[in-house]
Amino acid sequence: MIADDRLRLICVKIERAEKHLDELEEAVLSLGEATFKLISFDSQPETGKPFLNVRPLNVYPPEIPAIAGDVIHNLRSALDHLAFHLVQIGITFGETPPEKWEDIQFPIFPSSESYEAGKGRRIQGARREAIKAIDALKPYKGGNEPLWLLRRLDNTDKHSFILPIGEDVIVGGVSLKAYEPYFASLNDSKDDQDVNLSGKEALAEPAVGLANALLPTLHKLTHLVGNIVAGFLPLLQDGE
Repeated sequence: MIADDRLRLICVKIERAEKHLDELEEAVLSLGEATFKLISFDSQPETGKPFLNVRPLNVYPPEIPAIAGDVIHNLRSALDHLAFHLVQIGITFGETPPEKWEDIQFPIFPSSESYEAGKGRRIQGARREAIKAIDALKPYKGGNEPLWLLRRLDNTDKHSFILPIGEDVIVGGVSLKAYEPYFASLNDSKDDQDVNLSGKEALAEPAVGLANALLPTLHKLTHLVGNIVAGFLPLLQDGE
């Protein structure tokens, strides 16, 4: 199989992610501002005096987090398809086939140490040149934050709704509290270290109920994965 054909097969997943992203953008932007309010009595931290707190209550149809999950999973799958092709190509160059094909996936790890310890099983059979190219991406937390974020979002989507907010929300008629495990927000302050593209620039600025957290994040991740896959084109040629 020629390199261009392999690239086309991998890019099918990216194209599907882009299609879902267009659908998600249309769905989120059509919602506009929150139309409901949460009213509660809270205490001022400095004085302890009670005050009336009013904040927006956002109502989302259930397809919004579902579509977001489709975008994320297709992007992650595109990288896994890339890894699979790199291993297939390595075998045509005489590399040893993997012991278990189901172990093959694009290696993204929580640290550089775990990456070095575990990458061999994930890309066993790939050529040395391909492994060096993956190494250069530093696909681990602390080395390539967007890739680590993609892995975290993909794993989160298997168990939780991903939404672009940080407050209580209603999804499909079900009330979710921000602290509940079924509700994952891109604006969770405790995960700030995981949501940076580079330097001190935040990947998703807090904006309760608006689209400027989820949509730009997924646009940037889609662009990132597309560039990574395209950069491997010279390494997608069989040795036969």
